[in-house]
Amino acid sequence: MEEQIFTDSFFEIPSSEKKIKDLLRGLPRGPGVYIFLDESKDPIYIGKAKNLRNRVSSYFRGTSDKSKKLRKLLNNLKSLKITLTTTELEALLMEQFLIKERKPTFNVQFKDDKGYPWIKIESSKEFPSAKSFLGKKDCNNKYFGPFPSSYAVQESLKLIQKTFKIRNCSDSFFKNRTRPCIQYEIGRCSAPCVGEINKTDYMLDVNSTELLLSGKSERLISSFYDLMDKHSKAKSFEKAAVYRDKISSLRDIQRSQSVVGYSKERDAISVCTVNGQTKAGITHVRNGWVTGHENFIQKNILVEGSVLESFIQTYYLNSVYCPTSLVIGEPIENKKMLEKALSHYHGKSIKILYKLGKRDQGLVEICKNNTKFSFNKKQESKDILLVLQSLKEELSLKKDIRFIESYDISHHSGSSAVGGCVVFSKEGKMKEKYKLFNISKENSGDDISSIVEVIERRFKTKNLHLEEPSLIVVDGGKIHLSYVLKKLKELKLEEIPVIAISKGIRRKANMDSLHTADGSTKKIKRGSLVHKFIQEIRDETHRFSITKQKSKQRKLSTRSVLDNLIGVGPKRKKLLIRYFGSVEQIKRASSQDLMNVPGLGKKTATSIFKQLN
Repeated sequence: MEEQIFTDSFFEIPSSEKKIKDLLRGLPRGPGVYIFLDESKDPIYIGKAKNLRNRVSSYFRGTSDKSKKLRKLLNNLKSLKITLTTTELEALLMEQFLIKERKPTFNVQFKDDKGYPWIKIESSKEFPSAKSFLGKKDCNNKYFGPFPSSYAVQESLKLIQKTFKIRNCSDSFFKNRTRPCIQYEIGRCSAPCVGEINKTDYMLDVNSTELLLSGKSERLISSFYDLMDKHSKAKSFEKAAVYRDKISSLRDIQRSQSVVGYSKERDAISVCTVNGQTKAGITHVRNGWVTGHENFIQKNILVEGSVLESFIQTYYLNSVYCPTSLVIGEPIENKKMLEKALSHYHGKSIKILYKLGKRDQGLVEICKNNTKFSFNKKQESKDILLVLQSLKEELSLKKDIRFIESYDISHHSGSSAVGGCVVFSKEGKMKEKYKLFNISKENSGDDISSIVEVIERRFKTKNLHLEEPSLIVVDGGKIHLSYVLKKLKELKLEEIPVIAISKGIRRKANMDSLHTADGSTKKIKRGSLVHKFIQEIRDETHRFSITKQKSKQRKLSTRSVLDNLIGVGPKRKKLLIRYFGSVEQIKRASSQDLMNVPGLGKKTATSIFKQLN
């Protein structure tokens, strides 16, 4: 292939109109890129043209009719630089490159397209944070993405915080801490603000985060295995356990992804028609991970030929971003033409793939299923709205039901009691708003006292971030209801409607009853939408509560044996658990096995053995 030759020319913009016309007449007619420069020789606008003379001249014709932005551009224009290319395609590619590199002001202002969010690692900070970002990027920080939605960014940030405990707080919050915040307490931050982690270890976590976001999870896991083995051989079992836990978290992330292992970004696209309505769906893969799905409705559009082809053309030729690969499940007639157009528009090679391997077939299937599911969700949403309206009428409520909070108590023979709260809205379950309450010892085992404690803790603080529910549902009978109503009255929240759900004879679910604040009891018509909805609320609340209670019980039973050992504090508990792996293994250990635990000592090991045996 012959080397492409480009030639540059630089022109000062004269002050008189005659000299400007002379300048414009001297410009070449061929394809190329033009750059408008300000007084400081900084580019303020970059464009491409099939005919440079005609395109540049158009800016200077009829200036009185031009927009305010264009007049401002011309007022700042002091010089012009043009670069000739051999083809229009070369001009387009060059234009895209220069815009991305130089980020001229007026190019940004002239674009109307939707911007996509990124994850920003604030590398310029001593202790970098990981945050959602939308806007103009700079060279001092690192950016990963783009992501298809803010939701995809937030979910990715949750994974980062869970695995690597990178901070997400503001700089002012970070600098003014004297003790760890709630993020540290729930295991989502390593608290560098108060020195709970040194800078070297924190930066290792930052670097690991960058590898994960770059789609290099297997490389990351491999390095963690090496570090775990290294610390184990050095008998630094506590450090080895840290890497073991990180490997476990990363494997959990991988298992949550039905499609993994992509080295390049791609979108899978499908079109589904149900009952005359057509939807196009896009499933996004970024940095090796499925990051989200979007659906688009085709309304009153007459499409000649392929709907799929029409959607790809309409969507990606009006978007600021397109991945390098678009994956479809069927061939389209004008594939090559569309590839060329997309490559022209986005300034990079873009391929449309329909002869697919197993992974891409799976990705297309995911896309189809998500798009089909959206039709079902729309019907479900209609059903829930109908149920909420029916429930409002049944309970004679004055206001519409926006969302419901449902409460249940779970315990094990009176111990390890927890209160669970689940939330339902017109969208269905709102799992991000579920709450768990550990019941105090004095109320543990007493369901009525426990539910009153939960209600008081939920509403007493008047947390501004927690909206009052439209309806409270309590698992229990009339007595439970009366005590809850009494507590809400004390809190001056008696306007919140409350109902209690009790099971029928022999606790049969199909005999559920609703108990209302006026003392009446309502039977729910079996098989009705309201009946199914009430059952779903009750079952979900019970499931959430008992699951959390069992988890708490397991932790307590694990700890109880070690808690009763004389001479064994929190540090030695960790040493024992991490060395042996479980309490059962500790119970089976010989005196010599216990002596082999680093940092335990012969005397302590002998004492533990005697206490356990």
